[in-house]
Amino acid sequence: MKKCLITLFFVTTLVGCQNQEQPEEQTEIPDGASNQNNSNNEKNNEVPDLNQESNNVEQGKQEFKTHSIEGDEEVYLSVEEITENLGGDFEYNSTDKSLTLEIEGREFYFVYEVPVMEVDGVYIPSDEITLKEIDGDPYVSKGFIEQGLETEYTYEEEEELLSFTWEDEVIDAWASTGQTEVDISSLSVSEMVEYLSFLQEPIENASVSTVESHLPGAPRIYRNGYHEGFDWYGYSTGTEITTDTPIRAMADGVVVRVDADFDDYPSHEIRNEDLDVAGEVGYTPEYILDRLRGKQVWVQYEDGVMSRFAHLDSIPEELELGQKVDEETVIGYVGNSGTSGAMDDDGSGLHLHQDLLIYGELFWEPYSLEEAHDILSQLFR
Repeated sequence: MKKCLITLFFVTTLVGCQNQEQPEEQTEIPDGASNQNNSNNEKNNEVPDLNQESNNVEQGKQEFKTHSIEGDEEVYLSVEEITENLGGDFEYNSTDKSLTLEIEGREFYFVYEVPVMEVDGVYIPSDEITLKEIDGDPYVSKGFIEQGLETEYTYEEEEELLSFTWEDEVIDAWASTGQTEVDISSLSVSEMVEYLSFLQEPIENASVSTVESHLPGAPRIYRNGYHEGFDWYGYSTGTEITTDTPIRAMADGVVVRVDADFDDYPSHEIRNEDLDVAGEVGYTPEYILDRLRGKQVWVQYEDGVMSRFAHLDSIPEELELGQKVDEETVIGYVGNSGTSGAMDDDGSGLHLHQDLLIYGELFWEPYSLEEAHDILSQLFR
């Protein structure tokens, strides 16, 4: 196209020069011819600018160089480049290895190597989006474009190039999470009990523990942190618990994480390396805390409520990511994965650790330890 325009320009210029060299002749112009010429000029001015149309077509096209990590079949995109090209902002906590990414009013949250994407506080089932770190900077797998931004892309493997169209129509078509965020700090104890009242106990005939160390907010000195959830032990919940004890999904929901291929710490030494990091920074970084939870299943419920079931021994083979579950669905069996008991391989420390979140926030954070226990005891009597 450019070649044609250049040629046309050259020919036009040449003809113009030749015309200038010819002597002027007085020619009588017939009546009406001048008006006709003006009309033709006006029509010529109405001819669309093909260059402008071409630029408009290309305006929304985005191209990104992809990046690879040795030993990883996935390819990744620079988060900094994404926000520079699409607009938005991000904050990367290099200690927690957690990423908050905002694009066009939609907020995404990721934790290093945790196969879960949080969108506006709601967890979305996806096994194709992962946060990685390259030279200290955050990168997300290419699946983020399709599943996070809900935009189809083209990936040219040989050129290591990913491209897609980014226009207002794409953003307008984004699906809503269907949720309305709530300020949990504004809820009284009774209101929080009502908010979570649809949940059934995860272990049949078990009552919530009254042991202080099993409750939310209890200190965890060994990792310079605190207990984010509550524990179900056999000796404190009134029922026998073994690795054959089923854990149920508690209510209607969607499975958003299944650690079917989970690999535990291979030794105490490797686990202690993570604990040493927690000792150095003064708290438990997010990515380490996730690994210490062991084998997990996460279930997203209505109104932004989500449950993390941790330290599982095993998960039913038929349980799948994105599967709809109810209060009778078995999502796993009690274990001790991620704990020191798992390193000793002696079956010690069997229990279910459970976290309850509302739009990404731990439900108990606005309350005292006593109030948190009051909420749990009313929910799971």
